[in-house]
Amino acid sequence: MRLSATYYPKVNDYNIIPSSKKIDFMKTKNIIRIILAILGGEIALILLTTIAQEVLFSGIRYNSSSNFELVFGGLATFAAAVLAGFIAHLIKAKNKIIPLVISLIIITETTYLISINLSKDPVWFDAIAGASLIIGVWMGFFFKELLKNKGWSTNNA
Repeated sequence: MRLSATYYPKVNDYNIIPSSKKIDFMKTKNIIRIILAILGGEIALILLTTIAQEVLFSGIRYNSSSNFELVFGGLATFAAAVLAGFIAHLIKAKNKIIPLVISLIIITETTYLISINLSKDPVWFDAIAGASLIIGVWMGFFFKELLKNKGWSTNNA
């Protein structure tokens, strides 16, 4: 070890922390960002789909909504899912576990709502709604890559 006027010894220079006990702060930071991206994406999905379905269209129901409400409410819900996926991407990009976990949450919620008969809509309607949310989240999360691969992207994307 070379000492000079500008050298400041670090804790590990004196083996105060055994190598087996070292904390990988970059790994911890990465895990925290993944968790925040999952939470941020899910919260955005909940808020945006609530706005799309309940605020803009006063609830979307297969049996009681008009065709206009079903089509445009469905499109607004899909757009909400794309935006939620993009928000998750902004928090932590390029980690496929994030949209996968959000998708598993959507599947769990949809299955639960169907199994307890909370939704009075047909099963196929709820299944398609859940699938569109999953597709939207994945599209939003990989939006930049989709643009880049299709040649639609500009140089700064």
